[in-house]
Amino acid sequence: MRRAVDYVLDPTPRSVDELWNYFGSVCAYCGTNLDRTARSAHVDHAVVGGGNQLGNLILSCGSCNGDEKREESWREFLARKVVDPDVRAARKRRIEEWFALHAVDPYVPSQDVVRARAEAEAFIEAFGAKCAELRLLVADDRRRQQG
Repeated sequence: MRRAVDYVLDPTPRSVDELWNYFGSVCAYCGTNLDRTARSAHVDHAVVGGGNQLGNLILSCGSCNGDEKREESWREFLARKVVDPDVRAARKRRIEEWFALHAVDPYVPSQDVVRARAEAEAFIEAFGAKCAELRLLVADDRRRQQG
């Protein structure tokens, strides 16, 4: 339910084809060739919490995105990952050009949206609590019936 609420507020792009094409199906960090059908490719968020807009996404291999970068900024990671200064500068330019082509929309939700989201979050919390209560009641019923 929480993912559904998040998706309403910050939907993922309908297509990431442009991202794949721009980066030539290679990891923007290490240059590894990526296969769209494999689970090794990821769309990395340039800024954590920066949204799902194309201007906040970078094509990345699973190793760079999942195993190595973690919560590090893309700039810090690139500086650590790519030793060769010329290659690092070229990859940095490529990423920055991508961001320049896809400016992030500075959406600021209205008070009505903030209120509705808070209400949805309260509902989700209450639903979770009721599910936990139901699990306990069912477990107690089963123990009594078996006992």
